[in-house]
This record gives sequence, structure tokens and C-alpha cells, in this order.
Amino acid sequence: MSLRDVHWSLYFLFWLAAIVAAGAVVGAAVFPLVGLCFRSGYTAGQLVANGVRTGSFYCFLWAPGIAVVLCVMRAYRRRHPEAP
Repeated sequence: MSLRDVHWSLYFLFWLAAIVAAGAVVGAAVFPLVGLCFRSGYTAGQLVANGVRTGSFYCFLWAPGIAVVLCVMRAYRRRHPEAP
């Protein structure tokens, strides 16, 4: 395995983790607002925990595909710097 393979693997893992973390943050912010507006029977802590879990899960479903596309886009731009 070459250094180039490690570079792309780390780039992929970075985007994967960033997308999942963004989903967790958005879920943690949105779930308490919606839960408290609709007066669900959950506490704010339970709503935040459910938001983190649900947001990170749904983003984890999309993150690998998005990360692969971002890696391919970066490789293309590095190989063809004159392309838009």
C-alpha cells in the first residue's frame, strides 16, 4: 500500500466523519426544538440523545457515497487543473 492510497483513505474517512458529525449536531439542535414545540413526553436530554442518534444514522447512510464523490472530484481537479 502506497502513501497515495493512505492519503485518499484518510481524505475519505475525514469526509465520512465530518458528514456524520454534522448530522449529529443538526439532530441535536432540531429534535429538542420540534419535541418541545409539539409537547412530546420526553425530557430535553432524551430529545437531544434521540436527535444525535437519528441525525448521525441518516447522515451515515449518505456519507459514504458523498465522500466517494468528493474524493473523485478532488482527484479529477488535481489531474486536470485547467478544468472548471
